[in-house]
Amino acid sequence: MSVEQNKAIVRRHYEELWAKGNLDVADEIYSTDCVGQYASYPVQTGYPESEKQTVLRDTTVITDNRIEVVDQIGEGDKVVTRWRARGRHTGTTDDMPHVVPTGNEVEVTGVHIHRLRDGKIVEVWAVDDLLGLMQQLGVIPSMQPAGA
Repeated sequence: MSVEQNKAIVRRHYEELWAKGNLDVADEIYSTDCVGQYASYPVQTGYPESEKQTVLRDTTVITDNRIEVVDQIGEGDKVVTRWRARGRHTGTTDDMPHVVPTGNEVEVTGVHIHRLRDGKIVEVWAVDDLLGLMQQLGVIPSMQPAGA
């Protein structure tokens, strides 16, 4: 696969799977032996089903999702994407049941590196700004500059 083909496959992760909630896309773009390495979560396996469950969970908590691919760089079998997601905090999740929906508009940014083989994603490294999200939800106080 060319770098441009790999970038197009990764864009489907954001634009079709996450933004539109088309869960069938996960079956098309993820290898069943994919491994996800996340800065804030345990290693994820069991693709594509695990990715579908993550999409369902997160889009229940944050609705009216709008996802933007800000930058995308590809080289060899890897694609790096800087992205931004916006939505409304309207739900809760089992792993944070104490967080009451605020109804507020929130924004999350992140960088993912996807490695592809034969037109499928086989590895993911992800860093998302969950600290910023938790501050927007009021779970963690926002940090004020010294002397402010």
